[in-house]
Amino acid sequence: MAEDLFDYEDEDLAPRKRDNLFLWTVFILLLIGLAFACCLGSFYVFGHPENARNYRILQRMKKIEAPKRFAETKAPPGEFPTAQKLFERYSKYSRLQLENENAELLRIFLTNYRETKKLVPYVRGNFTIVDAAELSAGDFITSGMVALAQSNDFPQVVIEHLFPTTPDNIAKSRQVLKPGNPIKLEKTKDKNDLGVVVHIEKIPEGRLQFTVVQLMYPEYGLSGGVGTFSTAPPTDVNIEAGLPVLKSARVETALKTFTDNRRGQPVAEPGAPGEPAAPQGPQIVRVDTIPDGVKVPDTGALPEMPVATPVPFPNRATPRKTESPPVAMLKNTPPPIAVATPIPARSIPPVAPTTPSPRVPEGVLRPFIATNPEPGLPGARGNQWRTFKPGAAPAGRALQPAEAGTLADRGMIPTGSYLQGNFVVTAADQSRAVLRPRLANGDSDPAVRIMVEYPNGAVAPREGAVLNRDLTIPYEIRDVRRGATGEITIYAREIIQQ
Repeated sequence: MAEDLFDYEDEDLAPRKRDNLFLWTVFILLLIGLAFACCLGSFYVFGHPENARNYRILQRMKKIEAPKRFAETKAPPGEFPTAQKLFERYSKYSRLQLENENAELLRIFLTNYRETKKLVPYVRGNFTIVDAAELSAGDFITSGMVALAQSNDFPQVVIEHLFPTTPDNIAKSRQVLKPGNPIKLEKTKDKNDLGVVVHIEKIPEGRLQFTVVQLMYPEYGLSGGVGTFSTAPPTDVNIEAGLPVLKSARVETALKTFTDNRRGQPVAEPGAPGEPAAPQGPQIVRVDTIPDGVKVPDTGALPEMPVATPVPFPNRATPRKTESPPVAMLKNTPPPIAVATPIPARSIPPVAPTTPSPRVPEGVLRPFIATNPEPGLPGARGNQWRTFKPGAAPAGRALQPAEAGTLADRGMIPTGSYLQGNFVVTAADQSRAVLRPRLANGDSDPAVRIMVEYPNGAVAPREGAVLNRDLTIPYEIRDVRRGATGEITIYAREIIQQ
C-alpha cells in the first residue's frame, strides 16, 4: 500500500521547467550593444554636422542653427595670412590631409564657431574678379552670387567669394561684381575683413582654390563708381551640393578667357616692390551701415545706409528798409525819449541727440547720385631715384631674362639684381616701356615681358627700337612675377644716366 502511495505521488508531480538563462543573457547583451550604438551614433551625428544626413537630422531635431552674422569685435579668433602664405601652407597637404582639413573648416562654419579653439584662417590681399555667377538651388548657398577672383600678388591662388543675398538684390550685386573689378580683403588698425576660408581645393597647373565667406555679411559698394548691394546670412545651406561651387573646368576656362582679354588692354603702371598694386578702376569695398556701439543683427540684411537729403530753404527776400515819416518838431521841445520795446522770448526747440554716423568708404555712391563729370585728376607720380653713370652702378649680379625667371614669386628680390640682354620695345609712353627679349632669329620672346620705368627727365625709347644692355648699362630688377598662363613679367627701372 505504501508503494502505491509513492507511485501516485510520482505520477502527479508536474515536470520541472528550465530557466533559459543563456537566452536572457544574450538578450541583455543585445540591449547593451544597442544602447552603446545609439550613444556612439548620437556622438557622431552631433559631432559631424558636415555630413549631409547628419545635418538634416539635426535640422529636424532643431539642434543646429543657420549661419549667423558676426560683429567685427566678436568674430572668432583667427589669423590673416596672405595668398602666398596660404599657398605655402596648404600646397604641401596630401589628399587625405586636405579632406580632413576641409571637413573641419566646414564643421566649425556650420556650428557658428562655437566649438573650436583653432585659429580660423581669414584671407588677406588684393584680388581681381575673373568671373561671377548667380547661385541656384543646386549650390551650397541657394541664393546670391559667387565671384571668382585671382590674387594680384600671387596668381597661383584663386578664391571663390560667396555673397549670400536675397533675390531682389541679385541684379544689384551682378552690376557690382563685374569681371575686372578689384576686391580687397584687408586687415588694418581700423578695419578687418572677415573673409573666412571654408574649403580648399587643388586645381590644375598647381593652383589652389579657396572658398571664402564674409562672416560680417556686410553691404558692398564701388569706391569710385556707382552701385551697392547688401548681403545676409543664408537661412539654409545645401550640404548635398558640396564645395567648391565653381568646378575646376569652369575655373580654368574663366582664367584663360580673362587672361586673353587683358592682353589687349593697356599696360598698368606697376607699383613699387612690396606695395599692393593700385586698383585700375572702381574697387569693391565694404560699406559699414551700423554705427559704432549699435548691436549688429545676427540674421537678415543690414539696414540701408542713411543718405543725406537736401532740405529746401524758403525763399527769404531781403526786407526793405522802411523809414518812418518825419515828425514835426516844435522849437525848444526836447526830443522824445526812446523806450525799449521788450522782445518776446523765442522758444528754442530741443536739440535731438546726435547718433554716430556709419563709416562710409570714400567714393561709394548711391545709384541715384550722379557722379562728378570732371573729377579732379590725381597728382602725377614722381619717378625719382638715384641714377649712375655707365659702369658706375653698385656691384651686383647680372641676369639674362631666362635666369631672372627663377626669381618669380619669391617676394623680396636680392639687392643688386640687374638685367642685361638684347631687347625689342613693343610699347612705350613718356615714362615707361614694355620690352621683350630678342631671339636669335630676330623675333621677340612671348614668354617673358619686361616693364621698365624711367626717371624724371629721361626719355623712354620709341616703339620698335632694339636695345642692347650689358653689365655696364643694366636695368635694375625690382620684382618678378609669374602670370596665370606661365608668362614671366619682370619689373625693372632705368638707373643709368643717358
